[in-house]
Amino acid sequence: MKREASGQPDWNATWYATGYRKLFFDFHSDESVTELAAGFDATGWAETLRTAGAQAVSVFTKCGRGWSFHRKGSIRYVHPNLPNGLDMLQEQIDALHAAGLKAIGYYHTLGSQPLALYHPGWVKRDRVGNPRDPSICMLGPSLEEWVLPHVAEIVANYDVDAMFFDGTRARDACYCHDCTERFRAETGMELLDLDEPEVYTQYVTWKLKAYRRIRQRICEAVHAEKPALPVSFNWCYAMAQPEPVPEAVGNLMIDIRPENQVFEGSYQAKFWAMLDRPFDIMNSAFLRWWGDWACKPATALQQEVATIIANRGLTWIGYQMTHAFTVEPAVLRVLGETLAFVKARERLLKKAETLPCIAVLNSTHNYLAQGEPRFMIDETGLRGAHRILLESSLPHSFLHGERLRSRLRDFAAVIVPDQRYLPDALVEDLREFVEQGGALIVTAMSGTLDADYTPTGHLALGDLLGVRLVGEYEQSAAYIDVQHPPLQEGALDMPHLCEGRFALVETAAEDVKTLAGMRRMYLRGDGRYLLSSSPPGEDSGHPAITLRKVGKGHAVYIAGPLFAAFQRHGQWNLKHLAANLLRLVLGDRLLRVQSPLWLEIVLTRQRRKTLIHLVNHHGGRQVDKTHTWSEQVPTVRGVTVSWPCARPKKVLIEPGKRTPEWRHEDGVLHVTVDELHIHAAIVID
Repeated sequence: MKREASGQPDWNATWYATGYRKLFFDFHSDESVTELAAGFDATGWAETLRTAGAQAVSVFTKCGRGWSFHRKGSIRYVHPNLPNGLDMLQEQIDALHAAGLKAIGYYHTLGSQPLALYHPGWVKRDRVGNPRDPSICMLGPSLEEWVLPHVAEIVANYDVDAMFFDGTRARDACYCHDCTERFRAETGMELLDLDEPEVYTQYVTWKLKAYRRIRQRICEAVHAEKPALPVSFNWCYAMAQPEPVPEAVGNLMIDIRPENQVFEGSYQAKFWAMLDRPFDIMNSAFLRWWGDWACKPATALQQEVATIIANRGLTWIGYQMTHAFTVEPAVLRVLGETLAFVKARERLLKKAETLPCIAVLNSTHNYLAQGEPRFMIDETGLRGAHRILLESSLPHSFLHGERLRSRLRDFAAVIVPDQRYLPDALVEDLREFVEQGGALIVTAMSGTLDADYTPTGHLALGDLLGVRLVGEYEQSAAYIDVQHPPLQEGALDMPHLCEGRFALVETAAEDVKTLAGMRRMYLRGDGRYLLSSSPPGEDSGHPAITLRKVGKGHAVYIAGPLFAAFQRHGQWNLKHLAANLLRLVLGDRLLRVQSPLWLEIVLTRQRRKTLIHLVNHHGGRQVDKTHTWSEQVPTVRGVTVSWPCARPKKVLIEPGKRTPEWRHEDGVLHVTVDELHIHAAIVID
């Protein structure tokens, strides 16, 4: 296998990179479970999966209760009710391989009933010392004395095709003896002082670093036995934990939140599609989430996976087995229909690359640069940016700072959504980006912290934007009063409430154009809002949106956290302001879509072909207070896509190789898609 200069395999050359159709079946089994594996039939199960169209499936090596279902090796706790002599792991792997399927080993690092019983000192503890059974603290001896030897034995004794680890990300505080002693020794601080901001900041930094080391040690244990085996860690390196991906990690993996998996799949994929690694986004067939044995209709699952594969992701659909190792045939039929939907589109994915358009920064510094330190960043502004761009049919990607710097010249526009710390090198790169013709949109207090995350009192990009920071508005919202009519297109002709703290700025260059002013909130005589909120008050005298032409490009500043405000409160007018700003500064470089309903647009490239993916997000209905999925998806008719390009030789609609109505005029290709159900791609050759 081809190897990188670092000696690591080229993970994009492994089987995993084309593992488009995978199924995952939870088999967490409490020690009290009876009739365990009563329905186990490895050969029959493998044939069922092959018939359903799967390429790979999970096999459990250690469940979330700490039990294993294999016999080889000396470091494991076999489930007490596993039938005598049965090695489920071996039989599954043999049967799956015989059927031409891959076996992905699942390993839960965090939970263990037997370890909690036999090693009580390894258990996570709360502030007063109470155990959090069966959660095991990985910062104590458990990693080196038990987890790593166990993992090494599994990989050495069983021919798994990949390993997937769950529970290996930093999260809440643990006050066990080992954490207490390590934290004191390495920082000189006390865990019991976590209420102090300085101590908590140090704790978050310390624990994030410790878990990076844990994941590295796990990769080393696996690769000491099998150097080319892909390894992944659930939820790590994702939008909520935007860290650079270590070379030893073979693929990326997340089981997305259940509330709206159409949105979640698209959101996460737009980050990972810009990283050089195969990635899985696991939607689930449950109506809610894990442990629910009901099942969504195939239409819902197809709509969910459509957002993933359009964004170049791999699918791995999750469900739950019974204690007897069975799955309802009706559920398997639904899964099979969904995998067939994926298979029909696989040729659109092979060796595809994302075509850069609009970049949104998700800084690796957000753990500590968003006010209170956190193990998972505040994604409100990022989700708002995704929702605005998605509902405006504008192709976009998320990138952390290191990746953005390496790809900056490929993009037409960059959005910096209230990212408080901006490294000097990135600031300089963004300045050059604008001067060379790029468009930059910066919001709120972006770039107002230094490398120690201390307020500087100025905007790092202020000289580029042509504005000077003079303070913060004391109220928790303000109004954007548009003064440039094209910015108002599609929105109501009125000031727009934008909730969140505004920066108070003044223009600092003669060539800065004010597109919108900032109106204060009306306050009663007692200094309070009129009701729960207030109508617009007096003009603040400060701009809310400014535009400056710099070199060949444009720099836009929005004084309020527009993207976060849209996500929190659904103020739809803000969406139109943001989209109009992008159209204003990008002009004819933007793809245009005319459609009765908004569609997600994804641009990819395969050699000489450009692919314009169209994904229909509509049809979702709320099935309870939190969960949304689609029983029916309405067909969208009469969609026209206009794309600036040279005259093509051929235009097709895939899947199906249908020839649409198209014309090429004045350097723009216009394609009409008569009808779109869930997903289709315009292929331009």
